[in-house]
Amino acid sequence: MIHHASRLIVRGFEILIVACLAIMGILVFGNVVLRYAFNSGIAISEELARLLFVWLIFMGAVLASARRIHIGFDTLQRAVGPRARRALVVFTGALILAGCGIFIVGGWRQTLINLGNTYPVLGISYAWLYGAALVFGVALVFPVCNNIHRALRGIDDGLTEDLADRIEGLAGRIEDESGPRAVTAGRDGSTKEIK
Repeated sequence: MIHHASRLIVRGFEILIVACLAIMGILVFGNVVLRYAFNSGIAISEELARLLFVWLIFMGAVLASARRIHIGFDTLQRAVGPRARRALVVFTGALILAGCGIFIVGGWRQTLINLGNTYPVLGISYAWLYGAALVFGVALVFPVCNNIHRALRGIDDGLTEDLADRIEGLAGRIEDESGPRAVTAGRDGSTKEIK
């Protein structure tokens, strides 16, 4: 149940991140072209791009946590055994859940406070800006609870694996699948690939 909810949130955030990046790119690029070529611009582009960037950061943080690709210090984790490693995952997960509570309460309060304040050009409430913290706090609960659940059940596959180790493992698998290749050059300057 938790794992399924976590996967749905991750997929939804991936789609939203792509949409935010696309809209930001179109707005900023379009605004630059309009300013230099036609001496005009898109009035809402700066405010909307800034708002989307804040949402992009918070959604990216949830996505990084769900995929366990965020930057972390693993010195202690590498020095202890698997059981202690899982205990550390539970402990850090509890700390992150406390932080999520702070984001939920603070985001909710800031959203309520700023309901009446509006962006000058966009005309929408600043609650959209502070609502990102609220959504972040709620959404981060699911991947963190999934990690805690896996640690308590003793599932350790990739739970505490270092990102660099994952990248090296993936690169090794890609090399193994493609096989060794050599390129020879002929006298006429042509190249030939040998498997």
